[in-house]
Amino acid sequence: MPCPALLTPRQFLRLTILLLPACALLIVFFDQPLALFIHRHGAALRPFFETLTSTADQAHDVSMTHGLGIPAIFLLLGAAYAVGRWVLKSPAAGLFLVLLLTHELSMVAARVLKGVLLRLRPVALFAGSYHDLGFGYDAPNTGSFPSTHTAIYFSLFAPLAVAYPRQRLPLLIFPVLIGLGRLVLDMHYLSDVLFSVWLVVLFTFLAGQLVQLPAFAGPQAALSPE
Repeated sequence: MPCPALLTPRQFLRLTILLLPACALLIVFFDQPLALFIHRHGAALRPFFETLTSTADQAHDVSMTHGLGIPAIFLLLGAAYAVGRWVLKSPAAGLFLVLLLTHELSMVAARVLKGVLLRLRPVALFAGSYHDLGFGYDAPNTGSFPSTHTAIYFSLFAPLAVAYPRQRLPLLIFPVLIGLGRLVLDMHYLSDVLFSVWLVVLFTFLAGQLVQLPAFAGPQAALSPE
């Protein structure tokens, strides 16, 4: 099996330069007008995104069922890495470890940040509950920034899209739809979604660097730079 490609430092820097300034501009200038526009014109799309998100959440909840005190998805990814690394000696085994680390760290980081930043969700804006940028409110409908749903589903697919660029488009369709759904369902601003995408990019890059270390890669590099 060929080595998947690694997210290079240059690619990570480019994505960071693109995503973080975009988030800052959205927070200050465009998040709220865009949320109001989507709220007024996106009603017809809500049933589709409600069904999609609910179905995805049910499947993810199953994957997080604990076995031996560890979520099933982490057990499976860890076992796949161990078998690939030490039994099959596959140079592609590191991808399973990248998926495991990216998924776990992205979810944890998103949940911690939203608990610290306490940004109100768009539904609070529509109700006239605040007139600033919405951060620092310990109140109902808080926890908007960043989007945990986006972090969860992008972290499952983005490392695969990086590893196999020829399949990038079909791999990203589902997480992109989840991200769009967070906007249509009035749960998040666009900056919430894009910052979660950056978190996934960050942990994909860091995990990819980690699996290059000899202790994880073995005699052959687990991933190869493009």
